[in-house]
Amino acid sequence: MNAYDISYNSLETFTKDLDPKNLKKLYDLGIKNLHDLFYYFPRAYDDRTNIMKIGDLRGEEYVVLKATILSVASPPTKSGLKMVKANATDGSGIIDLVWFQMPYLRKTLKPGEEYIFIGQIKSGYRFQMVNPEFKLSSSQRKISEGEILPIYSSSKALPQNSLRKIIHHFIKVYLHIFQENIPEEIIREYNILERREALKQIHFPTNNKLLEEAKRRFAIEELLILEMGIVQKRFQSEYISSGNYHLDDNKALVKKYLSTLPFSLTNAQKKVITEIYKDLNQGKIVNRLVQGDVGSGKTVVSMVVLLYMLENSYQGVLMAPTEILAVQHYLSIKDKFEALGVSVELLTGSFTGKKKQQILKNIADGKTGIVIGTHALIEENVVFKKLGMIVIDEQHRFGVIQRKTLRDKGVLANLIVMSATPIPRSLALSIYGDLDVSIIDELPPGRKPIKTKWISTDSDIKIMYDFIRKKLSQGRQAYFVAPLIEESEKLSAKSVEELQHEVSSYLPNFKIGVLHGKLKNNEKDEVMKQFKNHEFDILVATTVIEVGVDVPNSSIIVISDAQRFGLSALHQLRGRVGRGSYQSYCFLISKTDNDTSKARLQIMEETEDGFKIAEEDLRLRKSGEIFGTKQSGLSDLKFVDIVHDIKTIKLVKEISYRYLQRHKGQIDNVFLNKDIAEKFKES
Repeated sequence: MNAYDISYNSLETFTKDLDPKNLKKLYDLGIKNLHDLFYYFPRAYDDRTNIMKIGDLRGEEYVVLKATILSVASPPTKSGLKMVKANATDGSGIIDLVWFQMPYLRKTLKPGEEYIFIGQIKSGYRFQMVNPEFKLSSSQRKISEGEILPIYSSSKALPQNSLRKIIHHFIKVYLHIFQENIPEEIIREYNILERREALKQIHFPTNNKLLEEAKRRFAIEELLILEMGIVQKRFQSEYISSGNYHLDDNKALVKKYLSTLPFSLTNAQKKVITEIYKDLNQGKIVNRLVQGDVGSGKTVVSMVVLLYMLENSYQGVLMAPTEILAVQHYLSIKDKFEALGVSVELLTGSFTGKKKQQILKNIADGKTGIVIGTHALIEENVVFKKLGMIVIDEQHRFGVIQRKTLRDKGVLANLIVMSATPIPRSLALSIYGDLDVSIIDELPPGRKPIKTKWISTDSDIKIMYDFIRKKLSQGRQAYFVAPLIEESEKLSAKSVEELQHEVSSYLPNFKIGVLHGKLKNNEKDEVMKQFKNHEFDILVATTVIEVGVDVPNSSIIVISDAQRFGLSALHQLRGRVGRGSYQSYCFLISKTDNDTSKARLQIMEETEDGFKIAEEDLRLRKSGEIFGTKQSGLSDLKFVDIVHDIKTIKLVKEISYRYLQRHKGQIDNVFLNKDIAEKFKES
């Protein structure tokens, strides 16, 4: 067994090094193999040479403090959780220290004693640490100058010292198997710390200079794995497919389609269509992200491109994340396309028997020009005669493997992915290394702006309900959104059940439907269908409605506990209304005192521009909150902040491009290839 295999080997292989009792404890921390263990990096460091003063704190950082306890109390909490609260000072300021569900600390902590406290700072009326680790300053063993101890995310079952000992032992015995996974030419050119030394320094640093070098090395490594994996796919696709086809550039069908629309294309839509035409006419494989705000007309752009490819002898497909969204796309184009002589089929998971077999036969024979569908499109039995263009709606709902499976069905791998989550251009270009980026930054003329109001008092809530009652009586419909499905002891946010009860008490004479993530897919589709058909006046839901069917008659959305949502999520939810001819309204209910939450709600009142909102979202939020999907590859970066480290991201992207250009799309480091394969494998 070589080093390459051992690093991803299960920890069960190392029984002589590991007490069986600790195996499960490590598994509970998400550490399942040797690679996981070595890459389980400290979240902070106990550096006695770098104890901070309370007066110098900036907030939202892990720190080590030395402070004297002033007082200890056990105040009651609304949730019933047991809390111990202490105040401490180091002479430069006072900090609040809070522990939950550890009542014994009331007697352990002694006023007048000096302690070392280690934890994350939270800002507020006064700086606060929640559940910090601590030890008596006088009992702390003498630490020689320069010694820095790692602080890991540990558990009660496997405390800090035990975890330190395990990691220290494995580094001592198995560090040699971790061979270099960054190509030697990149290591030399950018003066990067060698992998084994970096692993040693990141866990048990000799000094702060070497610790910073180790952090820099792993920032480059994690970005290199991500960017090389993304960019290599594009290089390989272009090497294989570029220039292998020619289009006659027929556009008669497209012109007929555009003449049937009750509106003219915006300049932004025309620009994006021209960009795609240019790629196709140069024989390039299209690999493009089309992003635009809710209602900006991305779907019309995709229909033009699908018709263009069909007119030039290629089939097209549009894949949507839900059956109800696929049906909506199908119904919106079916009549127009069939009037043009274009055969359109719908294919979803609910199709079975002879009907499904006939659809599959028509697709395989080429009788069907355009197929609209769901995940059912990637099934093995779906075979195309001459697939040349793939459009994926709400691309973040699909994984890398699902997209690749669909592309592999085509004679050409042209791909357009659409996203209604606006991302600032600089960030989009950095993140989507394998995609060209087109932005539709213009809304169709004549759209009525959605009136947005932040509701913060009980009296305003009552006025809001009176207003909604009037609109519902006029035949309109309304969404009510809650951030949780069930009641929670830990969070004060309204659950769907609580919200449903509140809505029915204020609006007793209207029919209410309920929609949340715990329902099965067919149940969700049925509820949305009933709401669209006006069988319900009100839909109480979680954020599952963020991407969903158009209900033009729904002109009101109420978002409860709005402070719990990021700006992008609030903007997407607001986009559920304003889709018909009626004036639409968005109410944001929040009694927050948090300054950041207040800023978000004020921005929502001030603008509907999704790109402005995205810029503000980047400014106000931590980067890790922006991209939650696993397939983006960005949600688990440890050393890179995607908001503030755009220069580093761009640099590594350039390094990846230059390297792959020199090596004709191939990576000659077996360990980097293995890490890329692990990163991009379907979870």
